[in-house]
Amino acid sequence: MRPRRLLFLLLLLYHRTWAEPVAPSPLPAESQLFQVLQTFVLPSANSTEVAGEAVLADMLVYVLDQDTWNLRICYPWVHQAMAEGDIEKILSSFKTGMRNAIRFMHEMAKEVRAEYPMVFQLHAGCELHPNGTRHVFTKIGEGGRDLVEYEVERRYWAVQQSTPLAKLVGQSLNGMLAVKEMVEHLLYKSCLSHLRALCRHGRADLERQEPPTATVFARTAGPAQLLLVCRITGFYPRPISVAWLRDGHEVPPGPALNTSAVLPNADLTYQVYSVLTVAPRDGHSYACRVRHRSLGTRSLLVPWENPTVTPTVVVVLVVLLLAVAIAIGAAWWWRYRRGAVSRRDVQESLV
Repeated sequence: MRPRRLLFLLLLLYHRTWAEPVAPSPLPAESQLFQVLQTFVLPSANSTEVAGEAVLADMLVYVLDQDTWNLRICYPWVHQAMAEGDIEKILSSFKTGMRNAIRFMHEMAKEVRAEYPMVFQLHAGCELHPNGTRHVFTKIGEGGRDLVEYEVERRYWAVQQSTPLAKLVGQSLNGMLAVKEMVEHLLYKSCLSHLRALCRHGRADLERQEPPTATVFARTAGPAQLLLVCRITGFYPRPISVAWLRDGHEVPPGPALNTSAVLPNADLTYQVYSVLTVAPRDGHSYACRVRHRSLGTRSLLVPWENPTVTPTVVVVLVVLLLAVAIAIGAAWWWRYRRGAVSRRDVQESLV
């Protein structure tokens, strides 16, 4: 079956949803992103493995079962959002659409005589901003590199690389006006409507805030290097700002400063590490500064004092204590001597 006929069948799956109006919904308080990520692994010309998920902000809302192709709903309120718009109608034809898409990929690979195994990726979604502006996107990739990207303003599938496969996919898709209309409907109508519904029903989870906790410790990397490690964990949502301060001034980016990617915890919070390389006994004081939405306008500041500073403080305290002790001892001795002299004078006067 030719690719044009395959995609036309896919188009017919969704034509009944196009004419239905989408009810307006309130705009989100901040920018929200909904994206779908699917991976098609083609080990050979006769087999395909599919994985996929849908993400709202940084929360998984749908996960595709690789064996049954059923969608697992990750939050109870997602069912309420699905009841609005045309998402349920689209999902009812989801498996048939997947099969047609897989046939299309194999047909593309056959025409360019590509070697198996192959891996195709689909990345699509929509973003809604508080001022009402919106952004939609659809990309198809292979082997971790983009093949084509749909440019909504031009209504055109733009080829992203000069390979025969990318050119063939772009040429095939650009020759199908009905497919372009279907993609635009799914992005501008279905996706944006579903994004609004998800934001409304999932507001409590979207607005959840967990404050970070931070610890600072040191590791010796060599005779001339000391690694200061700032570990921040237990925070939600994901965006966070981590900086190092040297004597109260922020350390600029450079090879001595290395901050890890934000990683998930098992309790649905996040963690991140920031490492600063310093010279041992350099005489400076350091602190790790953390800024996060849950902290409001405050910052979490965790200091680390250079060991060369501590002995100086101890010596000063010891000297001060000795001085005080000597002063007290001298005063006591002076009073004792004065009392002894007074008693001797009294005794001499009695004699």
